[in-house]
Parts: sequence; C-alpha cells; structure tokens
Amino acid sequence: MADCIPPSTENQALGPALGPRQSLYSSFSLALALRGGAIMRAPTKLRVMVRWLSMDRRHSPDGADQIRENPPRLVPGLLDPEKVAAAVAALRVAIVDGARSIPSLAQRRADDKSGHRNHQHISYPLIQSLEAGDSPLFFVPGSAGTVPGLPDGVYRLSDVQENPWILKAGTETFPGPCELTNERTQTWIMRLKITTKLVGLSKQQLHEQNWEQCFSEVAGQPLEQLLVVARSVSAERWSDVHISQMLTVFDALVDVLFNIQGLRFSGCGEVASVVNKMEDAFKGVIERTSNEIRISKESTIHPATFVLIQALEFFYRNSEMVQSILESGDYNTGPCSDMVNCLIPKLKECADKNFQETGRRYIFILNNIYYVKNCPPGLLPPTIMSNLVSLADQNIVSYLHEYWFPPMLSYLDGDSLMKPRRSSMDKFMKIFFSICDSQMTWKVQTTLKEKLREEIVKLIVPKYVKFLEALQESRSSHSSWIKGMRRARSEKPVYTAVHLEQVIRGLFER
Repeated sequence: MADCIPPSTENQALGPALGPRQSLYSSFSLALALRGGAIMRAPTKLRVMVRWLSMDRRHSPDGADQIRENPPRLVPGLLDPEKVAAAVAALRVAIVDGARSIPSLAQRRADDKSGHRNHQHISYPLIQSLEAGDSPLFFVPGSAGTVPGLPDGVYRLSDVQENPWILKAGTETFPGPCELTNERTQTWIMRLKITTKLVGLSKQQLHEQNWEQCFSEVAGQPLEQLLVVARSVSAERWSDVHISQMLTVFDALVDVLFNIQGLRFSGCGEVASVVNKMEDAFKGVIERTSNEIRISKESTIHPATFVLIQALEFFYRNSEMVQSILESGDYNTGPCSDMVNCLIPKLKECADKNFQETGRRYIFILNNIYYVKNCPPGLLPPTIMSNLVSLADQNIVSYLHEYWFPPMLSYLDGDSLMKPRRSSMDKFMKIFFSICDSQMTWKVQTTLKEKLREEIVKLIVPKYVKFLEALQESRSSHSSWIKGMRRARSEKPVYTAVHLEQVIRGLFER
C-alpha cells in the first residue's frame, strides 16, 4: 500500500513522554496505526503538529509549561476599534482646544509699522498632556493567548480601518511647503500627535497586561511612518514665506521624536539625526532669503535676521526635548552657532546691493547684529552671544577705519603732527563736520548708538588734543599764539576738545 510506511524511529518517538496530555496524544497515535505495525502517511501539516505536541517540555518555577525551542508568536488581546475611535476623537478635541498663537520677538521696528508678515505661529499642546480617556484600547477574547498563529481580528494599530488620523502604510505623503495651508498643517499636526499618543498608550497597556514583547507587532508600522514623515519634513526646502507653518510643524515634530526616542523599532537610531537636520533646515532658509528689502535704510532689519531670531526661539522653547534627543545620538547639544555665521554673509550681500555709502553699509550690518544681540536674556546661548559680540566688534573697527580714519585723521597725525599748521586743522574740521552732518540722522539701535559714539570719541578726540598741543608749542611765544588764535576766530572758530566731543555725542539722533 503506497500510503503506508513501516514504523520508524521518528514515528515511534511520537508516543513516549507526552506529559500531562498523554491520553490525548496516545489516542491520536492509535488512530493512525494499521495492522502489521505500519502507519498511514499523514499530511505534512498534521505531522508537524504532532511533532510540536511531542516536544520536550520543562516547567517554570511557577508551574507554567514553557517550550524550549521555536515558541509560537505571542498575541495580546485584540484592539477594540470603537475604543480606538473614541480615543482619537478625544485627542482631536484636546489638540484643537489646546492650540494657541505664539508671537515672535522678531517684529519690525520704527520704519516698518506693519510688522513681520510671519511674526507668529500656532503651537499645539504637548503629547504627554493630551488625555485620551480611561478606556483600554485592548480586550482579551477567550481564544487569545499563546497559539501557533495570529487570531482573526484587529491587533495592530495599522489595521484600524477608516481612521485617517493614524499614520500607516498608504497614508498620503507629507505635502511640500508651498502646498501646506493652515488647514493642512493642522491636519498633519493631529495625525502626528494622535499616532504618537496611541503608540504610547499601546506601550503602556501592553506593559500592564504583560504583553510588552508584542509592542513591535502592534505599533511597528505607525512608528515607522512617524519617522518617514519626520525625515520628509526636515529635508524640505523651506523658505521665509512659510516660516509660520515651518515653526508649527517643527514644534510638533520635536514633541513626537521626544516621545518615541526611547522606543525600539528599526529606525530608532535615526531620531537624533532628524533633529540635527532641523538646524540645517533653518540655515537653508536664512541662505535662501531674498535680499530685496522694501526700504533701503540703514535701520532696516533683514528678513533673514527675523528667521534667525525665530530659529533661536524655537530651540530655546524646545531646549529640554532637543537636548535630550541630541544627547541620545551623540550630537552637539548646542545648535545655532552655524546659523549666526550664515547670517553675516547674507547681510553683506544685501548691504552691497542696497547702499552706496560705505558707512551706511556697516551701520546696516551692525543694526542687524545688535537686533539679535539685544534679545531677552536666556534666549541666546553663551556661545552665540560671544560670537555676536565678536562680529559686532569686527564691524565697528572696520566702520571706524574705513569711514572715519582716511583721509580725515591724516590732517592730525603723521607729518601734520610733526609740522602742525592751522590749515591742517581747518581741513580736518571741514571733513569732520561733513561726516557728522551725513550721519546725524542715521537711525541706529540704541545700545549700538552709545557704543559707536564712545568709539568715535576715543578715535578722534585724543588725536585732536594732541594736535592742538603741538600747534600751540609751534608758536614762538604765548602772545603770538593768542594773536594767531584771535585772527583764526575772526575767520573760522577753533573748537576745543570738549566741544568736539559734544558734536560726536550728538550723532545718530532721530
């Protein structure tokens, strides 16, 4: 008989040591036995089942049987779609009700009353503060447990159908910045936060039911999709036109990444790199910002300066989460330094394009540096503040030496000082008042104004005093000096050092 085979060692091994279910397994084996000691060839699946049932078993300390090799997959209770839908509905309400507008410090001043076009953005409540109700997402049917396969029903978050708020394979891709309206921004924020919250709830409830080993099975796909969106957002080419939407999405994204950074899934090692790329995204916005300014005045604040301040606010606002994430990936926890370095070339390009006077170019650059430098305490990390001070000092020195030094001071120094003449002083005074008159109405940041006045006094007044002393000594006698000065007064006044300083300290008055 073709379907019969003689008994083998393997087949004979199916009977012995069957443990507490010996009678069941013995009956099963007898049902297969035929006369003559042969058995009927059983289908492959049936033979596998018999072999698994006959495996060597051992007892755990608490008495529960455990399988030594190749245990079947563990399955938690099934997800209750109605409970999931209720949780999603509660989360949507909490997200919308908790939304608030955050004004930025980056406001246009003085010559631009309209304010920056993107001076505020919408912020949504943190994921940890969201309430989804007390009902558990899982229920345990009678057939659930340790079985050699997965039960019928919904047990993955990604299997919850007709719920667009849970990210899963097949969810539409994240739109580009140009397509990201306020409404679509809110939709994506809710998807990100709701999916993250449900992942966290699943982790918690599985842990409470001692089914934590099933977490990757339950929430793996939504976790992967969260990372897919995060990569897409950080890689987009954002611009200052969309800075409000960018800030809103980035705030939410940091919150998401902070909540999933400690979870184990295939892409968990990329979480820190996504946050690190956010700085690159802000740098890209600064570099791509247009140099077209509406009013060519030295007091104008460049749009890229506003972007820098909003980026600094972003990292300050999310500092604890950002630092925690970057530390997990061994990245630099003090971002923003490179963004400041990106701003200066942008300011120089704009100054060269919009201003002909050298002095006005430097004042424009300095006004923008001081606009950032004068941000509220705490917003600027110490390294950024030190960098700004250094950049400001460099530009002040360049401003003084390129605008004030030549050729005016040549009449008070060098050969003019060795052979002082009244004509040299007259030429100096003519250039001095010409420069002062041109800058008297320039608009300068208050703290910068005081700094510039002080530096100009230190540059000019000591040299002027020294020249006057040399001129006086060159006279043959005190009387001839007095007569010479009187003749000069009848023609042109001679200013004392005190008078000269008063003129300088009147510069930049509005």
